Amino acid sequence: MNANLALLEPEVKPAPHAEDLSRANESLQARERLLTATARASRLLLQAQDVRAAIPDVLGIIGEAAHVDRVSLMRTRTGPGGEPWLVVASEWTAEGVPPHSQDTIKCSCDERHFATVCAELRAGRSVCFSKSEMTSGSNVTGIEGAGTQTKAIVPIFVAGEFIGVVGFDNTRQHRAIDAAELAALETAAGVIGAALHRERLVDDVRREREHAAEERVAELAKTNAVIRGNLERLAGETELHSFMGHVLLEATRQFDAISGAVIVRKDSLQEWRIAAHVRDGQVAQPSYTVSVPLAGSGFTARFGNLAESVYLDLGTETTEIWPGLLAFHRNENARGVVICPLVFGGTSVGFLALTFPRPASEVLNSGLLVALVHQATLAVQLTRLAYSAKETAVLMERTRIGQEIHDGLAQAFTGILLQLGAVEEFPSCRKRGSELAQTLTRIRDLARDGLSEARRSVMALKVDQTRRPGLELALRQLADRSTVPGSITCTFEGSGIATGLRPEHEHELLRIAQEAVSNAMRHARPQAVRINMIDDASHWIMSVADDGIGMQQPTELYARDGFGLTSMRQRAGAIGGEWHIDSQPGKGTRISVRMLKPAA
Repeated sequence: MNANLALLEPEVKPAPHAEDLSRANESLQARERLLTATARASRLLLQAQDVRAAIPDVLGIIGEAAHVDRVSLMRTRTGPGGEPWLVVASEWTAEGVPPHSQDTIKCSCDERHFATVCAELRAGRSVCFSKSEMTSGSNVTGIEGAGTQTKAIVPIFVAGEFIGVVGFDNTRQHRAIDAAELAALETAAGVIGAALHRERLVDDVRREREHAAEERVAELAKTNAVIRGNLERLAGETELHSFMGHVLLEATRQFDAISGAVIVRKDSLQEWRIAAHVRDGQVAQPSYTVSVPLAGSGFTARFGNLAESVYLDLGTETTEIWPGLLAFHRNENARGVVICPLVFGGTSVGFLALTFPRPASEVLNSGLLVALVHQATLAVQLTRLAYSAKETAVLMERTRIGQEIHDGLAQAFTGILLQLGAVEEFPSCRKRGSELAQTLTRIRDLARDGLSEARRSVMALKVDQTRRPGLELALRQLADRSTVPGSITCTFEGSGIATGLRPEHEHELLRIAQEAVSNAMRHARPQAVRINMIDDASHWIMSVADDGIGMQQPTELYARDGFGLTSMRQRAGAIGGEWHIDSQPGKGTRISVRMLKPAA
């Protein structure tokens, strides 16, 4: 009975839910192992200085945790004919399992041979299959791996780009991979992809730095070549305009500018003046105004105290900063202007300006532009120093000549007058109306005129007359010294006038007046000479007029034959004055200099 019962009773088997629970537990354990291994792999990759060298160890950690025999990292490559390939970049295998790298056929695969699988992978979906699905001619042939029983392939993406796959192979047994384990494998592959992404970013930064360094070296080499060439020109060029032309040509060529200009501060003329202008690769005169006054101009108001380079967008710029410049820019279809101050000792001595057919604010950061600006500043300052040295040498030579006249010619005339006084004491010379007495009188008059002329020349050559007493007093003294009692009367008109001009400018005005008075007394045979200072609304006018014989020929002929008229004209031009001469035969001569009043 019991036996029958025993035969009739069904065999006791685990309930279905118990098998499911066992499989779920195994899946969770496998997932936990993989996640723990993934965390270890992530730390290893973060600490590794070379990610590519650390990847084989990472593949081993993940492969052992996944209980697989082979883990392969395959990267996308382009084949000889442009075809898409997957090539083994790194691999880990368990003991006794042949690696792909030993099989040249399995080491690389043409994606076209398993297009269906690759389409899934490139779409971001993992693929799992078994040996039964890897029959000859199937769509997975060539990617399955040597001796593989089951395989899972997980795609890797970097910044949205498909860069390869990680393959997990079982070669010794057929073992299915469930969804939870596959998700853990995808997490592990994602860690590898993140490390490769980080490595790519590091490589990109390194390449950018190397590229930037190469560009910097190239720019420095170009800058050094430009600096060397300009320094050689600066050593050989004696004229500022020529050197600045070279600098502008180099600047417009290097930065592809339409035109360029160098503006210098002319203190003697109280104005900004264009020293050089380049247009279309040639040094040429600008088509707009070449100078503007320092005082009261829009250019001074906006850029007079500029310490750093600025960029002007001509699309929004509507203010006329230089007469005629805005129309010039519009005619050239210019888009932007870079203006760089030439600063020396905290003072602006000029500007370098470049005009571009495109937005070019990046030019402000160029080391080459800084070098060119420094060279232009150096050239302007050297020119100023050279002019000062020349002026000092001229003044020293004038002082030396004045001393020679005083100690030589004036003393000789004084000696002649003393000797004449002694001769006139002789009895034979005391007879009035005698020819000898008349001759001695003429000799005395000539000697006195010569002595007066020598003294006037000495006073004209003195350097510091205007530095202490001022122009008005110096002109009064000139009039007093130039008066010859009984012959020529020289007067000054203009009481209480303070010009406000620079001492150097007043000095040049005095020299012009001295030359004009001297010319009148030597050539015009006048009875009266008048020195006058006129206070006009916006100008000072200094004039020297005589009532002599006037000029019998055009003034150009006199200027060509003598030095005096040319010297006066040059002195007036050097200080920004307008020099005029008016003369008619029998009606005397008037020489005048018109000077703009300094701004308050």
